[in-house]
Amino acid sequence: MAEGLLRARLVERGGDVPVVASAGTEIRDRAERGATPAAVEVLADRGIDLESHTTTPLSVETVAGADLVVAMTRRHESAVGLLEPVARSRTFLAVEAVRLGGQVGSRGDRSMAEWVRALDGARGGHFTAGRVADEVADPWGGPDEAYRRCADQLDGICSALARLLT
Repeated sequence: MAEGLLRARLVERGGDVPVVASAGTEIRDRAERGATPAAVEVLADRGIDLESHTTTPLSVETVAGADLVVAMTRRHESAVGLLEPVARSRTFLAVEAVRLGGQVGSRGDRSMAEWVRALDGARGGHFTAGRVADEVADPWGGPDEAYRRCADQLDGICSALARLLT
């Protein structure tokens, strides 16, 4: 859902849209690579089509190729760090990225790499997992209402992140 929401909010803002991709930490087989029916329905209500979405399993290659890695939970963030420890400086919880972005300002004319370094610098040298308050509860496997709550929270986060990135 986060991928679809962030891409939609970036497109709404116009200009150069960075590549947005997602990777899953819980994918066990090819049958699980599509969005859940609840996620498809919740985002369809917002005009975002997830019908053809497929999730890529989290991998070293996926992480290594990303300028910015945004995770929903500390568990997801830890999974990234276990795969690629040097990616820690460019891996943030979603709310953390927005919170730190508020401190360092929008990307503006900075390259993505420069802006991400500024975000990392705003951490003050802390290399622990993000704050519990910066997590977004993962609705995977939960009831439809959990997906709605998650989409509401992610929509606000993605809107703020889109403003910071463009």
